[in-house]
Amino acid sequence: MKKLVSVALLLSMLAVSACSNKPADTKPAEQNAAQTTDAAKTTEAPKTDSTTPAATTSDKLEAKKVLNDKVEILIPKGFTVMSEEMAKAKYPMENRPSLIYTDEKGTINIAFSHTETPIQDNLLKDMKDPMKQAFSNMYQGATWYRDEVIQINGKNVGVFELLTPAADTKIYNLIFFTELDGKMLMTTFNCTEAQMEEWKPLAQEILMSYKVQ
Repeated sequence: MKKLVSVALLLSMLAVSACSNKPADTKPAEQNAAQTTDAAKTTEAPKTDSTTPAATTSDKLEAKKVLNDKVEILIPKGFTVMSEEMAKAKYPMENRPSLIYTDEKGTINIAFSHTETPIQDNLLKDMKDPMKQAFSNMYQGATWYRDEVIQINGKNVGVFELLTPAADTKIYNLIFFTELDGKMLMTTFNCTEAQMEEWKPLAQEILMSYKVQ
């Protein structure tokens, strides 16, 4: 039962993936810790993120440290932290991600949710199938490309890659989850189907850059 409840919680945080990614009228906020802290209830508030001096694998991406410097990941250049107003509109559930990077139009997003769900690194494989089943039940019209647990920079990482229906388009989702401080960390990249050809390779680079303490 506890596992099913955890899956339901994760689904509620990622339900935006099935919503429209129509450009929003509001502008992303300037990058700062105060806005990300109020965006959602998390295990700990992320502080201001910092660009690292590490070399990048693409001229469109840059390395950043997020969530109190416990996670290092590539983020598209020019992306800023989404404002609380826009986050509430795009992620209407209370358990919306605590930190969301977005492009100028708000149509391409990278979201982080450090949840209250307890997890151990060696139990991620046990969570994968129930989570996939829950996603499949919720998004019956989804096209699945990938569901697996892989090793990235020494950590087990669950990966879901799928195309989900939305109000006026379809949404490409690359969802990856792992353990951080004994609790589940969910990260989601999404964009519209029209942007998928350009952004899917970059999403894969973002995934493989994932470094979690």
